[in-house]
Amino acid sequence: MMDPVTLMLLGAAPAVLKVADALAQTLLLRARAELARAEAAARVPGDKPVGGAQ
Repeated sequence: MMDPVTLMLLGAAPAVLKVADALAQTLLLRARAELARAEAAARVPGDKPVGGAQ
């Protein structure tokens, strides 16, 4: 028979996984948005290169 702590941890696992999945989805969406912004900034004509290079 398992001790109460082990049973509690096993019972909490689905909730922990849901939270971890939600955080991962948020990070993925942020990373995709940042990539889209970086790609859009790279396509803007007329901007000087970063660092003041000519």
